[in-house]
Amino acid sequence: EGGNGLPFNKVVEIVVANAENLKEIESEWEYVGNIIQKIQAAEDADQSSDDFFLETFSSIDAATQCVYGVLKDNKNKRVVVVFRGSTDLSTRDWQTNLSAQLEGMKTPKLLKDSLKGKLKKRVLVHRGFYNYIFNNKRAKGDQRYDMILNDIKPFVEQGYKIYVTGHSLGAALSSLLAFKLAGSDKSWIPKPVTCISYASPMVGTDGFRTAFTLLEQMGHIRYLRVNNDADTVPTIPPFSLGLKRRLMKHVGINLRLSDDSFILSHPNSNGWGFVNAVRNSVLKPVWSVLKYHSLQTHEDRMDAQKETLQNLHLNDLYDDEKLLGKEFNRDEL
Repeated sequence: EGGNGLPFNKVVEIVVANAENLKEIESEWEYVGNIIQKIQAAEDADQSSDDFFLETFSSIDAATQCVYGVLKDNKNKRVVVVFRGSTDLSTRDWQTNLSAQLEGMKTPKLLKDSLKGKLKKRVLVHRGFYNYIFNNKRAKGDQRYDMILNDIKPFVEQGYKIYVTGHSLGAALSSLLAFKLAGSDKSWIPKPVTCISYASPMVGTDGFRTAFTLLEQMGHIRYLRVNNDADTVPTIPPFSLGLKRRLMKHVGINLRLSDDSFILSHPNSNGWGFVNAVRNSVLKPVWSVLKYHSLQTHEDRMDAQKETLQNLHLNDLYDDEKLLGKEFNRDEL
């Protein structure tokens, strides 16, 4: 349809028409059903969902490669890459999660002249997450990163921005992809790249955080990392595996949700270093993963605080000296 993909309201129609079959294979159908109802209600109130299109859904070789989709939002002029989170043990997802050795990721070209020492050449990141996108030896054909570039390039029209999102494993992949895109010197990739993730584990060491924060200061990336306060997954891995163990670090602006409130912080936040270290402690009840790691709990808590949260804007947060710290000077987004 005019160069666009499948309208999102048509996607919903297909899902609803096949609801009985999907119930048999989807363990969280109740949650999926609630999402569909919300989409249908939004469609009834605003016909603009005709401006949302599913361009790509790549699940080929899902047993060995990450699954992602590409959406185009003509209303807000966005191209959105969405990564799926971990599924069952029939896929490589859990092997990826547990491969917590370090891998050298090439420093993005736009950063090389601004960093020192070894960081000019590479930053250290979680090997499993990195390989899943950039160096999957089990991949048949192109790496996922190259496939994603080919998938999004035709839809990044004048004035459009790139958004990346995901939950859990998908959140980790989204942060690495956003970092790579934001530091690219490819002229067709608009800046800033925006990443909004949910329940992300840690993906890199202190050098990765340094490089990521520099991209934020340059106005090339915006990152909102959302998690529930009692979720264990964002606290792991606390350090890398292998001979040379390094502490792992979070990046971006953190929106930490509780039942009736939220806290915003950033690695540069004044006085937040020790507090965040305690909050990121792995000393949390394991049973909490089942409840607090789920997307439904994230959504329920955001819905409960919708009036306040919908008035927050990423550009304003990146202008907040109290949140980012006095030393955080960035170019205008």
